[in-house]
Amino acid sequence: MNNSNTLKEIENAFGVLTECNQRLSPEQFAFVSNPEKWSLAQMYEHICESSKKFFLANIKRCLEQRGGQIGGEKTMEGEWVMNNNGFPNKKVKMPEAFGMVIYTGKPQKEYLLEIEEILNSARDLVEMINQDGGDYKTKHPVFGFFNAQEWFRNLEMHTRHHLRQMAELETLAAHV
Repeated sequence: MNNSNTLKEIENAFGVLTECNQRLSPEQFAFVSNPEKWSLAQMYEHICESSKKFFLANIKRCLEQRGGQIGGEKTMEGEWVMNNNGFPNKKVKMPEAFGMVIYTGKPQKEYLLEIEEILNSARDLVEMINQDGGDYKTKHPVFGFFNAQEWFRNLEMHTRHHLRQMAELETLAAHV
């Protein structure tokens, strides 16, 4: 797969997040409809944190050949995600061993800066990913072993997966 196309898809997904961020009031952005659902601020925090500390970090580990191994297989779930170019249309739970992460949300303008930081990192990495042989992999806790290109695709798929959630949360917040 052409990683330049994946980069465009990443830019498109984060562009949708940027547009949503800019059209909502601070009250709408922070609105929590019930304790079982995130606010948009919490969802943005999850996307930005996981993009930087999980997806981009694992891409760098693969490119630097540290913290992983040569080779390794995907789980059945990982194969499904890669073969279907996306996550299933359902909530995905991380294993309990990964720990419970509480997202509190930050002021919405901070996310615009974080989105630009993520996009700049993705743009900086795309050429190195193109040149990577793909043999070195790090482990995803649910999907198994991914190389740098697969982590890059996962960054886009994960963000796109949350765009469905964003639409639902935005609808709930529209009445605030």
